[in-house]
This record gives sequence, structure tokens and C-alpha cells, in this order.
Amino acid sequence: MSKLMLKKFISRIAVGSGLLSLVSLRVKNKGLILMYHRILDSVQKEKYFIQPGMYVLAETFRSHVAFLKENYTLLSLPELMARTKNGQNINKCCAITFDDGWRDNYTHAFAVIKEYQVPATIFLATEFVGTNRLFWPEELTFFLQKFNEDSRPESDPLLSRLREKLRNQTSPPELFLDAAILELKSWRPEERHQLLVFLRDVCGTVQPERLFINWDEAREMLASGLVSFGAHTANHVLLDQVTLQEAETEVVASLQTIKDKLGAVPDFFAYPNGNYTNRLKSLLKQHGFKGAVTTKKGWVEKSSDFFAIPRVGMHQDVCSDLALFEARTLLRRF
Repeated sequence: MSKLMLKKFISRIAVGSGLLSLVSLRVKNKGLILMYHRILDSVQKEKYFIQPGMYVLAETFRSHVAFLKENYTLLSLPELMARTKNGQNINKCCAITFDDGWRDNYTHAFAVIKEYQVPATIFLATEFVGTNRLFWPEELTFFLQKFNEDSRPESDPLLSRLREKLRNQTSPPELFLDAAILELKSWRPEERHQLLVFLRDVCGTVQPERLFINWDEAREMLASGLVSFGAHTANHVLLDQVTLQEAETEVVASLQTIKDKLGAVPDFFAYPNGNYTNRLKSLLKQHGFKGAVTTKKGWVEKSSDFFAIPRVGMHQDVCSDLALFEARTLLRRF
């Protein structure tokens, strides 16, 4: 909380003093790509634990779009990158993107997109579209909370390993859950799977609500002329943790499903968790993609690697007011 308050204080001083206007000269003739995930009315209403870095409140998103509409030229991601490639002026140009294809992109974000008539790109993990499947972080934290509430004995070496690794991050519970997700991202996929199998066996099955958009909703968004779709693998696999053949299967399945379901060819790809390698970049080029976005913070310019495109991630705790929002886009440490 103290860190957030310090950021709020610095951001307001920077805006009020005109410092950010001077800093903005550093990104002259560069383009901005924003990365969002979930857009929520209220975190308290959600059934599953949501990492702080995964959401922006709907009212906050609306304020962002209103500000961008007034101060930037808002372009679709394909148009921004086409201008960049052709050497056209992209100064004060911005593209809005969303990762994963959450249902709230349709129920909350789409209303704002239509109201302000701004373009956006949503990257779809295609095997989750229209299903009640959960990403493993949601499933993991659901089971960890249930496991703790029931005071179950630890009988799995992987769970014991996780608890030992995070033994100093047990309070508040949200810190432990957030740290558990970050820790498991470094585990091998088969280890994550094995731990989830154990937790399912002990805790029972999850009865989730649908958290992702369905194809009818995607078609409605596409038909608006405001929303385009990109590929984000089929099963949200961290591609640098599997073989190149497995990665190719994920990429091709995502690409083909979007073609089949939406009748549109996705030109851009988003690496799950931002994880990529040179071999993965080459793989995407082989399958006709024009570029790929990362989670690496930065602005776009003509010299940017089109298969490692930087973005600026937005989440509620770093962009809850417009001073923080501006500082987040312009200052490296925000």
C-alpha cells in the first residue's frame, strides 16, 4: 500500500509540474500499445482469485479510453504496425489489446469500445472460447483456498515443495496465492499438471461459470468493425516450456480455429505470459503471421522487432487514476 501511495504522489507531482510533458518527448515518433486482460465491475463479486496484474475496473477502463480518445490517434493493432512498417508517422498513435478472450471483454469492455468507437484487438486462447474451462492459475488458487479451509493433510510432495518455497509468504492469503501462481509458472508443465491432479482428487471437481467469450459473442464483436482477433495458442501453453513440435501444434490449432469460426485470418499473435524464443519467432513467420506481441514494456518504433513487439500492461493497482495511467505509459519504473 505504501508503494502504491508513493507512486500516486509521484505521478501527480509529475503531471502537475509538467514533467511528464517533457518525458513524452522521449517517445516522440513512437507508438503505444496497451495490454489489458480482464475488465471487471467488482473484484469482490468474482468467484475465483484474480491476480492484481490481471484486471482493470470498468470505470477505470472507461476513463482510459476517454483520455486516449482526446489525446491520441487510436488505431487497430494491424493498422498501427502497418504504419510503423511503412515508415509513416505514428507519433501519439495508440492500439488497445486484450489477452486471453475473457467474457468480460464482451460484457464490459465492448460497451466502452462501442460508445467511444475505438478499435481493439483480442487475442484468443481458442480451446477456452465458449467453454467452462479454467486457466490453471484460477483452478490452482481455487483448490489451494479450499485445501486451506478444510485443513487437509499434505500428502503430495509437490504441494509440500510449493509450501516450503513460499513459507515466508503466507499472510495475507492473497499474497500467498499470487506468489503460488508466479512460482508454478517456472515449473515444468507436467509438474503443474501433476499437482492439479492431486488437488482435484482431494478437493473434488470445480463447477465454474463460463469465464470466456463464446464464438457468437466474438462474431458480434467482429461484425462491429471495431474488434479484430489475434491468436494466443489453443490451450494457453507457455511455449518455451514445450517442444517446438508441441508449440507448433498449439499455434496452428489457434490459427485454424479462428479462420474456421470467424472467417478471418489472424495476422498477429500474443505469446502466453510473454514467453518466447528465436525459434518460436521463426515458427510464427513460417505460418504467415505478420508479428507477435510480448509483455515486455516499451513503445513501438520502426526499428522494433515485429515478432517481439513491446506493450505497456495495464492493471488496476498501477493505473487507477489518470495521473498513474500517464506515468505508467511514460515512466519505466511505473
